[in-house]
Order: sequence, then C-alpha cells, then structure tokens
Amino acid sequence: MNDALMGILRVRNLLSPPYVSVQPSLTAHEISNSDHFVVLGSDGLFDFFTNDEVVNLVHSYTSRYPYGDPAKFLLEQLAARAADSAGFSMEELMSIPAGRRRKYHDDVTVIVIVLGTNKRTSKASTCI
Repeated sequence: MNDALMGILRVRNLLSPPYVSVQPSLTAHEISNSDHFVVLGSDGLFDFFTNDEVVNLVHSYTSRYPYGDPAKFLLEQLAARAADSAGFSMEELMSIPAGRRRKYHDDVTVIVIVLGTNKRTSKASTCI
C-alpha cells in the first residue's frame, strides 16, 4: 500500500510545476512617513483577502484600537469569512477538529508591525 501511495505522490517531471524554488522573490520598499504598518501573511490570509482589503482592515482597526492586536483581528476576520463561505457560523467552523478544518481554510500566519517613532511597535504572530 505504501509503495502505491508513494508512486502516486512522486513528482516525475521536475521541469514543470508543481515545484519549489530556492530562489527568493524580493521587493524593496523604502519606508516613508506615510507608511504606518507592514503586514506579513502566509498564503492562507490572501486566499480570503486582497491586499487592499488587508490594508483597509488593519488601518481601520489600528485607528480604533491603537494598542490592540491587528494580527489577531485579521485572523478573526479571516475565520468569519471562511465560516461564511463554507455556510457555517464561526462557532461551527471552530468546533471542527483542526485536521478536518483544513478543508475550509489553510493554516494562516500573520505578523503586523506598526511603524512610527511615537507609536508602540506591535509584533504578533498567530496560526489557526
């Protein structure tokens, strides 16, 4: 059985996807006074939100709660959206065991770094 399973999972052609590259994809941005925060998120976050939606959510949250945890807020919003798209309430989605819950959303890691010399710098990382 194991040999059959490994045969199915074996990647036969390494010249075409799916594959993993060791070459990083880099973009440089010089921080300016108009930059307020940096959001680092895994693909699970961006499966449910566009870049603009993430920026708008973090901006509105940090405006209302300057000492809150914007990363945790993003994860709560993601869980609500994942539940809604699956036709569940948030409580129903969260009651599904983690291994089975992957059917409805990917694991997610989010870090929000609030910039500015007069503000608290917040670092938060959470996985669901």
